[in-house]
Amino acid sequence: MTDIVWITDPLPADRAAALDLLGGKGTGLAEMAQRLSLPVPPAFVVTTEACRAFLADGWPDGLEAHVRDAVDELGRRSGRRFAATAAPLLVSVRSGAPVSMPGMMDTILNVGVNAEVADALATESGNIDFATDTLRRFREQYEATVGMPPPDDPYDQLMGAIDAVFRSWNTDRARLFREAEGIADDLGTAVVVQAMVFGNLDEHSGTGVLFTRDPSSGVDCAYGDYLARAQGEDVVSGTREVRSIAALAVDMPSVHRELLAIGQRLEQHYADMCDIEFTVASGELFILQTRVGRRSPEAAVRIAVDMAQDDTFPLTKEEAVGRIDAATLSAIAALAAVKEDARPLASGIAASPGVAVGVLSTDPDEAAELARAGTAVVLARAATSPADIHGMIGAAGLVTSLGGAVSHAAVVARSWGIPAVTGAAALHISPHGVEIDGRLIATGTVITVDGTDGRIFEGDQVAEGDHDLPELDLLRQWALDTGVDIGGPSAGRAVPETEYRDIGRFDVFRALALKGMGGPDVIAHALQADRTAVDAIVEEAGDLLTSNALGLMLGPEARQWLDAAMAEERATVDAGSFDDMYVRFLEFNRDFKVLVTEWQTGPQDAAALAATTASLGALDAAFAPMVAESVAAVPRLAPYAARFDEALQAFVAGDVSMLASPLKDSYHTVWFEYHEELIHLGGRNRADEEAAGH
Repeated sequence: MTDIVWITDPLPADRAAALDLLGGKGTGLAEMAQRLSLPVPPAFVVTTEACRAFLADGWPDGLEAHVRDAVDELGRRSGRRFAATAAPLLVSVRSGAPVSMPGMMDTILNVGVNAEVADALATESGNIDFATDTLRRFREQYEATVGMPPPDDPYDQLMGAIDAVFRSWNTDRARLFREAEGIADDLGTAVVVQAMVFGNLDEHSGTGVLFTRDPSSGVDCAYGDYLARAQGEDVVSGTREVRSIAALAVDMPSVHRELLAIGQRLEQHYADMCDIEFTVASGELFILQTRVGRRSPEAAVRIAVDMAQDDTFPLTKEEAVGRIDAATLSAIAALAAVKEDARPLASGIAASPGVAVGVLSTDPDEAAELARAGTAVVLARAATSPADIHGMIGAAGLVTSLGGAVSHAAVVARSWGIPAVTGAAALHISPHGVEIDGRLIATGTVITVDGTDGRIFEGDQVAEGDHDLPELDLLRQWALDTGVDIGGPSAGRAVPETEYRDIGRFDVFRALALKGMGGPDVIAHALQADRTAVDAIVEEAGDLLTSNALGLMLGPEARQWLDAAMAEERATVDAGSFDDMYVRFLEFNRDFKVLVTEWQTGPQDAAALAATTASLGALDAAFAPMVAESVAAVPRLAPYAARFDEALQAFVAGDVSMLASPLKDSYHTVWFEYHEELIHLGGRNRADEEAAGH
């Protein structure tokens, strides 16, 4: 087992292998240090292999000794000493999963400080306030994360911090996020141990987050938050009032110029918009992390087009089209505008574009219940945290009174296409509602959130009309010119009219129930039906369906109608034959799960791709007769055969996301929905099947 890797060690030739071992944060640091020679503080990575071993059996043999040796070496590389009272080294301990999970796992800064070390920092810096602040921050963060006061011994602090980060992989918030994002549970997280640089050191210090483009609108301009005399958690937690990145140009213009130049280099390197965490210590710039930045659906389209139109940028038109998936298109279709004569209650930062209407809730538990019941809800909080994720997932809109453009609420909202306004400082949010200028807007009141312009309104203030995005029209033209599907099958090749199926309310409602939510294009493709037919059924359904920025959903009455219709369908089929099919399906299901897991956790190199392609082809060939058998018994299942074939052919052609992407009509997506159909038609119960591990 490889348990410790330095960011200066040679990287695997295959980036996927690097990500799997070092996680996204560790891989990014290594690439910046080795390939771009950027100012990155020294660091080593406790690997995902060590994490997986820890989660399975506790601390691996030898790991503690290896960590002790590594942190001593980190001191030598930094010109300092860990657990010393002369030139002491402090470190940050941060999670870094193979797939980005912003804010879902734990971080502890300033590890290695105690009262004696703080005295040494005060003597060295000549700034007792800095030393006192650093000690306070560490004690509060360690106790909040680990659940006990920190030990005095710096080495014990370090082991406790790594233990806490490993354990945070399995917190409820992390599990819920992975479920929503379709991330495998067995990946584990790496832990980055890095020499601290202090943004709270003096008046020439600070910290911030830079997006190389506006992640809300996609406009090509520097965008982000900056705080003087602060540490990174102050910015991303959303609990302090922040300044824009332009403030850095006023405070330290040369540092600002250096940061923007680094941002341009990183964009060119990754061929995408980048999210960069940085710290300035006594006027010296350090880059602490970079990753491809999460963005709103509107920004995704605009950024793809702008980059592909730039002759100096390494992105082709074909690649730009391929970056836009069906979920992005559905979210854009749901964007709307506010009535011209509407008067806002308050304004804040336009954190995630779009307009949403829903009943006000200030409790994430209540918001989650309302969303599950089919009620559109706007969740308002002073600031969100990973503990609020369950209430944010189904929200139509989000509002916070604190936080900035890169706060937790903003990042999550943009990622999931939820309209959001952050930093609405005039609002006072309580369990009873939202108070502004002495007036209470009670929970349960309908409000409108305009995440495009950063405004909040009382009542339903949505205007009629479509959202115009010229860049999307251009992408569609490129898709036709290049023969590349935009948004996957749902918005690409048109199925000939003679192949469209006749559908009814049952088909559309059942498809929505299986997907949770989806736009008309997605539903039309799943049913192999004409989009106009879906639109007609949606219009006829009226208030039975609800919608938010992520698509259409069944309301409570629609679910009742569908339950009754499904019961009628079950009464007309031979449940025994479907139960027999289901028993046979479980054997295929076991093999498919193994296939997907091995691909997601393996090296994903050419050899692995060839083996996975062969295995998937063999499984598909063996499985196809069962699909045909089920279609003969229940003809409405006919689209599954075509969808399985489309996903397989796309994967064979090189689109590896079509194996298991939750945002596309991937083989795994189709498999999951077919699985649900067999449970229903065989008269089984989903909860019982989950309990049985099926």
